[in-house]
Amino acid sequence: GPIAPNVPGNVSLQRATATTDPVHTNAPFSLPLPREQRKIFVTYATDNDRHVEEVLKFVALLIQNGFETQIDMFEQIFRSVNKIDWMERYINDKGYLIIIVISPKYFEAVTSQNVEVKNDEHSLNTVFIYKQLQNEFIQNGSKNFRFVPIIFPGAGMKHVPSWLQNTHVYCWPSQKQDILRRLMRLEKYNPPPVGELPTIIQKSI
Repeated sequence: GPIAPNVPGNVSLQRATATTDPVHTNAPFSLPLPREQRKIFVTYATDNDRHVEEVLKFVALLIQNGFETQIDMFEQIFRSVNKIDWMERYINDKGYLIIIVISPKYFEAVTSQNVEVKNDEHSLNTVFIYKQLQNEFIQNGSKNFRFVPIIFPGAGMKHVPSWLQNTHVYCWPSQKQDILRRLMRLEKYNPPPVGELPTIIQKSI
């Protein structure tokens, strides 16, 4: 559906429309996207090495497609100065779309009281980010302007936190094109142009 033209933080989000109709043509097209709308922040949990590799593959796709993507694996030095400042830098900048990588460990970290999970440093950072995002969601009147939950292999809808189930949830890698459309603010289907009203001939009885 249409995105609100003005959301908290004075970020202008406009629904993009393609110059071609993707329903009736296979011709590729590209849409110019301002640099300030290419900023992405990725939050995730470290389930296992295979999962982390999948996250990196996903991030590589975003970077290759022109998105300025931030993830902690690429900024270890900056995080070592002050982790909280590093995380809040992207959370507080409303120009960033925030991708939430849904996985079993992510769900466990943000919803359970498991002491072992809570003692894991990366999980603690994940929980900190999660609480900030949830607070923003509540302050926005339960409206989601910039969070993009994506289910990764090994997870399902049951691993999506309840407050995020009221928004569009994507699956990686099966919905790769739909994810890119969402990040580009591009609708998958465009309505046809409005035509002229039909001419009706009335007959007298």
